[in-house]
Amino acid sequence: MFRRVIASALALALCASASVPAFADSEAADDSTLGTQATADDSATGDGSSAATTGTDSIRQTSYTNYVKKYADAARPDQTVEVLGKDYDPASVTDAQITVTTVDGENDVMQWANQEGSVSWTVNIPETGVYNIKMIYEALESNTNDVEFSLLIDGESPYATASRITLSKRWINESEIKQDSRQNDIRPGQVSTPCWQETPLEDIDGLFNEPLEFYMEAGEHTITFESEKAEFAVKSFTFYQYEAPAAYTAPSDSDLTQAQGQKITLEGETAAYKSSRTLYPTSDKSSYLTSSANGSSPTKTRYNTIGSGSWSQSTQTVTWEFNVDKAGYYKIGIRGRQDQMRGMYSNRRLYVNGEVPCLEANQIKFYYDTDWSITTPKSENGDDLYFYLQAGTNTISLEAVPGEIGEIMGNLDELVYNINSYYRQIRQITGPDPDEYNNYMIDTAIPSIVPDFKEYAQTLRDKKAEIEKLSGSGGTEAETLEKMAIVLDKCIKKPDLIPEMMSQIKDNITSVSSFVNQYREQPLEVDMIEVATSDQDFTSCDKSFFGSLGFGFKGFIGSFFEDYNALSEEDESAMECWVMLGRDNAEALQQLISSEYNPTAKTKINLKLVQGGIVEATFAGKGPDLALFMGGDFPIQLAARGVLTDLTTFSDFDEVKTRFADDATVLYQYNGGTYGLPCDQSFPMLFYRSDILSEYDIDPATDLNTWDGLLNCLPTLQRNYLEVGLILPVMTSTGGTTQVSAITEPGNTFAMLLLQQGLNYYNDEQTKTTFDTQEAVNAFDTWTKFYTTYSFQQTYDAFTRFRTGDMPVVIQNYTFYNQLSVAAPEIKGCWGFQPVPGTVQEDGTINHAANSNGSGAIIFTKAADQEGAWDFIKWFTSTDAQVKYGNNIESILGTMGRYATANEEALQQLSWTTSEVNLLLDQLNSQVEIPIIPASYGVTRNVMNAFRAVVNDYDNARDTLFWYNKDINDEITRKLEDLGLYDN
Repeated sequence: MFRRVIASALALALCASASVPAFADSEAADDSTLGTQATADDSATGDGSSAATTGTDSIRQTSYTNYVKKYADAARPDQTVEVLGKDYDPASVTDAQITVTTVDGENDVMQWANQEGSVSWTVNIPETGVYNIKMIYEALESNTNDVEFSLLIDGESPYATASRITLSKRWINESEIKQDSRQNDIRPGQVSTPCWQETPLEDIDGLFNEPLEFYMEAGEHTITFESEKAEFAVKSFTFYQYEAPAAYTAPSDSDLTQAQGQKITLEGETAAYKSSRTLYPTSDKSSYLTSSANGSSPTKTRYNTIGSGSWSQSTQTVTWEFNVDKAGYYKIGIRGRQDQMRGMYSNRRLYVNGEVPCLEANQIKFYYDTDWSITTPKSENGDDLYFYLQAGTNTISLEAVPGEIGEIMGNLDELVYNINSYYRQIRQITGPDPDEYNNYMIDTAIPSIVPDFKEYAQTLRDKKAEIEKLSGSGGTEAETLEKMAIVLDKCIKKPDLIPEMMSQIKDNITSVSSFVNQYREQPLEVDMIEVATSDQDFTSCDKSFFGSLGFGFKGFIGSFFEDYNALSEEDESAMECWVMLGRDNAEALQQLISSEYNPTAKTKINLKLVQGGIVEATFAGKGPDLALFMGGDFPIQLAARGVLTDLTTFSDFDEVKTRFADDATVLYQYNGGTYGLPCDQSFPMLFYRSDILSEYDIDPATDLNTWDGLLNCLPTLQRNYLEVGLILPVMTSTGGTTQVSAITEPGNTFAMLLLQQGLNYYNDEQTKTTFDTQEAVNAFDTWTKFYTTYSFQQTYDAFTRFRTGDMPVVIQNYTFYNQLSVAAPEIKGCWGFQPVPGTVQEDGTINHAANSNGSGAIIFTKAADQEGAWDFIKWFTSTDAQVKYGNNIESILGTMGRYATANEEALQQLSWTTSEVNLLLDQLNSQVEIPIIPASYGVTRNVMNAFRAVVNDYDNARDTLFWYNKDINDEITRKLEDLGLYDN
């Protein structure tokens, strides 16, 4: 105790005498680029005091898990209240295009024709209690993957999940599974088909099996739908009481004999419709047992299953249609495989003709197995369940549900957030780098931390035991929970060590959070479903030794003859096009070419998947006629050596160029010519945690709209040990040599600050840089001050720091959105994005200029049919082809693979909401591209050398920039002389 008192007294003395870390020191006032700078006064953004709870914590207080616990004992009135869509309040409509009309055969329904706005209804609830809601709706044709809205009761959303109610569309295969000229299956695209659907509002977070609950007081209420992702029609929504299905009643022996001798096989890949566009046919070559509509093959691609890696999210549903000749009782066998959640099982809810037939069908378990196995719905006694099917058309649906583990994951989800809240409070006391000689007396500053940590440690062990009971074995991945509990035990035993344990607390929070996100998923791959009468057996899944040996041997021999790099049949008259993509992307591209371009083209395209070496192959005389997705400085380096075709020589080039942003083709221009058409384009956006910033009264739309505003927010953020992340060039090491990208990264801070002053990197002739100007010096000085004066991090994990809230403001490539949407579901609704900070101009406007990068389509001079090659790259960069390719890729990879097209019209037709795409277009139309020159490698390398000299070695910014600028200009001159382009 004496040690703690002495240490604390010493710490107080040091704090009193030491200066506060420079959040915005006097140097900021001298920064001519930024104008008005941040001061120690926090009036612009709040008082800067440490908040007791973060924005995320306040959202968690209204989580659905807590909401269910709060009203667990409330009445469940046996009442039904139907609200017709057409009875909305016209005066309540805001920004929504609402009409009462006929939609798909239903008269007098409410149609919401645009994505944005809000609309309300008045509802009279007869009795106080908890209700569920079901809805009859139709998702209209739109570019989004589903319908999403916030449900408000009397102007407030009752819990976080209600603010993102999601209604699925119905997705079907665009065509049957066809084969290409090499006898490989062609994966069909996924298209939505409008239809009326009835569904309860469900928990999309994968924590609860039953429909969402809403507590309603008796009397009149206003129900409001707010959306940025609407475009749907509503016939009605109904308050009702959900009732679990009745227990199974076995049919009599005479009932079972009504139908005999029947066995119907449903191939997984031929599902009639799905609730998600990512539920596409998938391929399996691991076993000769895998059934396929097009026959099995050890070497050819067969799309013979559904769900591999893509059928894991709660509420995702797949439906099969089939005909029954004889009405009667049938059993169902599902040949499936769950090989992702080791030690656990995946769950599906079975629907027969749209209804859950019995309680036992509410949860069917698929246990972990690396091989195919038959799962049959069974009674408590282990007997097969039989379901009555009528003669004619019937349907079977399987819906992903969380099962028993959902509630456990919900409790762990809450616990992780509680521990993270304490981590944030500790960090606000100690800072990111605690003083090892100061124990900070955390248990005194936060009196509840030790008793709460005791409770959390016990809860973690209890939940670990429950998970092991469900899995039937110990030593599972749930050991992650024990590790977190051990860390908490150390904090409980010696509170003085809590500051030293911060990194361990943070690492284990991340591990447990990842565990929760993984085990709330319900992965399953289905090969086929068999529907059979009682006298029929299901097809065995037992492998034979000789069957496996023969299948493997055929695959081995076939590998010597199968060209896996060739994506289409070799045709000597066709042009060869090379791509360097992932195989899924390349196959999607080949399928698009085969179905959309080659059938009508005069000169066909042979697509070939390669991994590098295109430059070497070109100069060896073995290169392609054209290539897609060529990025970096490759197009310019090839153009400088005379092997690419100048696209401006084609008569309609100027017309084609209008598909892209004004400056997009600058990345492919060299010496007066243009040598590529943009395929994709990546540019930066500012991402922010709205929940955290709101705690400090920071409005991103105004306070982070300019660099001045950002700096004015820094005192508040940094006083609470919150950081801002900027983009720095990625440095790689090859053979012990550190390398810097040859092109300027999109969102490079120095580039943005320079471009926003109306100055680019080079003079008009591109023979020298502009780095000897005052504007460049100001931009470079401001850039380096972010890391000296304001102590920004040079290297950091943007995703993790943004996800945990340590870094609530980051500038990242706009595809960062994809990663956050998929890999950070726990902060859904807690973040947003907007254009990068800008610089105020003399006329009062704000310049948000930044630079991009991307990849393009190029034509080699060796191509015999130049017009044919031009026709092909025109076709691929067209709006129609880009939208189809982008949609196909998103169907395969999900939101994580959303395509960053360079075509502006195509961007608007991909799966972005109207508000999102408007923000993207605002930034895209502000882009000013930095030309790529043959000596670009020398520019980026020396700019980073100058940066490191100033930030790491504290050299003078102006002198350092001038010194390295001399080396840059010398390298530009040398390179131009090598290419014979230098003119004194």
